[in-house]
Amino acid sequence: MDYSKIPSVTNLLKNEKGVKLVSKFGRDPFLDTSKIVLEQIRKDFANYHENISENLVLQLIKSSLEDSERKGLQKVINLTGTILHTNLGRAPLPKVVADKVKKLSTPYCNIEFDLTTGKRGKRTASIEEKFRQLTGAEDCVVVNNNAAAVLLTLSALTSGKEVILSRGQLVEIGGSFRIPEVMEQSGSILKEVGTTNKAYIDDYKHAVNENTGAIMRVHPSNFRVVGFNHETSLADLSQLAKNSGLPLIDDLGSGTLISLERWGLYEPTVIDSIQQGADVVTLSGDKLLGGPQCGIVLGKKELITKLKKHPLMRALRCDKLVLSALESTLDIYLKERYVEEIPFYYFLDREIDKLKDIASEITATLDSKYYEVVEDASFIGGGAMPLHQLKTVAIKINYHKPQLIAEFLRKQQVPIVGRIRNETLYLDLKTVYEEDIPYLSKVCGLLGEEIIDGE
Repeated sequence: MDYSKIPSVTNLLKNEKGVKLVSKFGRDPFLDTSKIVLEQIRKDFANYHENISENLVLQLIKSSLEDSERKGLQKVINLTGTILHTNLGRAPLPKVVADKVKKLSTPYCNIEFDLTTGKRGKRTASIEEKFRQLTGAEDCVVVNNNAAAVLLTLSALTSGKEVILSRGQLVEIGGSFRIPEVMEQSGSILKEVGTTNKAYIDDYKHAVNENTGAIMRVHPSNFRVVGFNHETSLADLSQLAKNSGLPLIDDLGSGTLISLERWGLYEPTVIDSIQQGADVVTLSGDKLLGGPQCGIVLGKKELITKLKKHPLMRALRCDKLVLSALESTLDIYLKERYVEEIPFYYFLDREIDKLKDIASEITATLDSKYYEVVEDASFIGGGAMPLHQLKTVAIKINYHKPQLIAEFLRKQQVPIVGRIRNETLYLDLKTVYEEDIPYLSKVCGLLGEEIIDGE
């Protein structure tokens, strides 16, 4: 075959369009992609040889580079009906928090410097004080996620010792990370008590021995045991722990600083846990708290001090951006503005009528034959309250190829992710931002023109 029509990489680099691509994407990515594209053209030469040109090759290179760029982190519009979607970043940060992080991301900051004394300061001094005000906890540490919080707690307090835990709480916390495995990694010895559906205080009492290091409760935030079951209360476990001279560790998982009863929801709060006698409480920062991804350990000062001195603390500690985001999030709670400023609570608080207004605005110029506004159900997500459904409004797209529509939406400049149920695509409006409504309306219009009307 005559490959002479295929342009050389040297000529592509000299081409004005090639120069622009190098400037935009970088020389090495351009060269790597050029080699891949040219090799593909050689393999499939029969389909290219009549139309081959530098412009065609550069267009193929440009498309490939753009596809590669899209694989990086970028904004996505979450219309899945899951507020805390693990694959989409869980809790979106409040704007005031994002502004604080941006402000501190480029300059130096006093992360471990006391501006009063001019000496080395405490990395989380401000956060510790805010948590004391919000929860009554004596002290805290912040690590990179709740799995790390549990690992550090067990490593520092119970390595080589037995930890008593109900069989019904041997949970998998996501991504195949299981409590028994985390416990094993910490050097602690799991002492199971009770059965899958029932664990009584006597089961715990009989398990206490000279090698017991702690009693632990793991809140089953991502599943529920219903029906014939019994769970020993945290208050009873606290009394047993005190009588036995043992620490009581309470892993809340998702964790929340406020009561959710105003929305008809129930999750134990950090204050509940501390007031009922937990000595150490662990929770996530990017779920019900609505802040950055991190793991938080709150509790008695003497126990938290052991965590701070453990070698793992250095490996698991957070950087200035996470700490500044958490600090700013806690300020919102102190000002009691979480519904107004924390996206999770803002979305949770949205009324059905408001969602219907949004749906009407989006579908105003669309064909009602294909775009149907329906009431539906959303979920909290993030491993929290799996049985609870939230009232919502969705745009139901009545088209027989839902996968094709979903792919079209994902390929937009700002990708849109909905959910497919019963071979139908739904765009749940529970989590749409007001500023994204015009864009969403525009894309739905393009969808009608390019996919639905195109058949």
